[in-house]
Amino acid sequence: MERDSVDRHVERWLPELPDLDPRAEGIVTRMQFIVRHLRRNKERVLKERGLQMGEWEILHALHTQRGLGEPYRAAPTALADAVGVPPTTMTSRLDRLEGRGFVVRTHDPADRRRLLVELTDAGHAAWQSAMAGLDRGEKELLATLHPDEQDRLAELLRPLMRHVDART
Repeated sequence: MERDSVDRHVERWLPELPDLDPRAEGIVTRMQFIVRHLRRNKERVLKERGLQMGEWEILHALHTQRGLGEPYRAAPTALADAVGVPPTTMTSRLDRLEGRGFVVRTHDPADRRRLLVELTDAGHAAWQSAMAGLDRGEKELLATLHPDEQDRLAELLRPLMRHVDART
C-alpha cells in the first residue's frame, strides 16, 4: 500500500515515544488532517461568497428551522445556543446579516416583547450557494474512494459517531 505523510509522521515519533500505538496515532492523525482540509475548504467557499463562518452558522441554523416547515424562524437566544455563542455576539452577527438582507427580525405574534429572527429568500439563496460549493469539495475528496469504499468508510465511522453521541 502506498504510504502517506501520516506514515512518515508516525515513524518520526516512534523512536521518541516507544509506547505510541502507531495504528491509533495513524487513524486519529488522518482524521484530524481530513477535518482540517474540510475546514479550510469551508472557509474558502464561504469567503468566495462573502460570508464569515459565524454568519454561515446562523444561516445554517435558520435553514434547519426552515427545513422543519413554517414559520422558519427562531429566537435570538435559541440561535445563540444553537451556534454556541453569547447573546451579545449573536446580536452583532444578526445586525450584519440583517444589513445584508439575509435575515429579518420581527416581533413574535404570540408575545410582542419577544423578537424572532427569520431567514429571508436572499439568506436562503446565500445558504444554498454555500452548500453547493461545500458539496462539490466533499464529493471531490470522497471521489478518491470507490463507492463501495465510501459505503465501508461510512459503516466504520458509524460506531465511532455513536460513541461520541453518547458522551455529548
